[in-house]
Amino acid sequence: MFYYTKLEILDTVFIPIRSMMADVQPYRKSFSFEDGYTLETTYRAFCSLESLLQSNGYVQIGKDVFIILDMKEWSDYVELYLYRCKSDFALEVKG
Repeated sequence: MFYYTKLEILDTVFIPIRSMMADVQPYRKSFSFEDGYTLETTYRAFCSLESLLQSNGYVQIGKDVFIILDMKEWSDYVELYLYRCKSDFALEVKG
């Protein structure tokens, strides 16, 4: 793995609470929900196991905010499936 990308874990008011390095890769996977919504993940990230991440939590990479749609724990790392929120998402939540 190549942990070259800074990933920030966000709290419930979208303030960074922890930073870590991750291996972020373009990726495409669909998640379908019972009510007819389908979300396309656009990235996946590989992080260390002790990263304190939660499914349905938020992370920030650069200026982009992502929701963690799914998380798979492996023997020595965690794989995250990320959905990019619209560009003004965090501003709308704070406002």
